[in-house]
This record gives sequence, C-alpha cells and structure tokens, in this order.
Amino acid sequence: MLNALLFALAVAILFAGCAALVVDVLISLSTDRCRVPVPAEYVAKPVGDRSEVNRPSGLFVLAVPEFTYAFEGRRYRGKSANVFFHLYLRPGALAVPFVGGKTYEVFVNPIKPTVFVTAGEQRLTFLRMVGIAVVVLGMALLWWVMHLPPLS
Repeated sequence: MLNALLFALAVAILFAGCAALVVDVLISLSTDRCRVPVPAEYVAKPVGDRSEVNRPSGLFVLAVPEFTYAFEGRRYRGKSANVFFHLYLRPGALAVPFVGGKTYEVFVNPIKPTVFVTAGEQRLTFLRMVGIAVVVLGMALLWWVMHLPPLS
C-alpha cells in the first residue's frame, strides 16, 4: 500500500514538472512574436522601494523590468515578458541590466502591443528551471519507488 502511494506521489510530481514546462513553452510562444524593435525608457523604482528590482543583494532574486514606450501612435507602460533570475545577487550588482531613465530597445508583439521582451532576455527562465527541477525530483522518486522491495 505504501509503495502504491509513493508511486502515485512520484507520478503526480512528475506531471507537475511537465505542466510547468508546458506553461513555459506557451509563454515562450507568445513572446516569440515580439519582433518589432521599439525604443523604450526603463522605469526605475524609487530608492525606498524594496521590490526585487531594487533588492541590494540576496539569494534567489527574481526581477521583472518595467518600461514605457510608444507603438503605432499609442503610449504603453508595462512589465517585460522576460524575467531576470539570479541564484545569488552580490551587493552592488543590478537585478536587471538597465538603468532608470535610459532608453533601451525592446521588441513588441505587433498583434498584442502590450507584450514585449527586452534585448537582455535570459535563455534559461525561472519557470523552466523550476519545471526541470521538479521533473528530475519526480523521476528520482519514481526510480527509488520502483526499486523498493515489496512490503508484505
């Protein structure tokens, strides 16, 4: 009975990791259409703001940059579709590679102009890392359960 429960848990963990990877692929598909280059101004958070973008240092820092830009005569302000993840952010390092008030090139989805990515997009996203870690955990647990001696 215990082996069956552990097997079901391992399969559930494995499916959860696969689901996270599928969501990551769907997000990547929506950002793949971001191809129109547009100049955009990085919106820095005030100095007193303690969000991840302004975090001075620490473990597991996740930061999403915010920009303002014009596309086809309309002004937009929003957070980038890409996320900057740091296992460890050393003191003095920037959570995002942007400086407030400066202009950078972003790539806008012409079908949905509120979706954009920056040129500094990370290849290994946070969600992809979590999905891979959960899949590996599920596979290891499944392997361990399959090699347990049967309980009588």
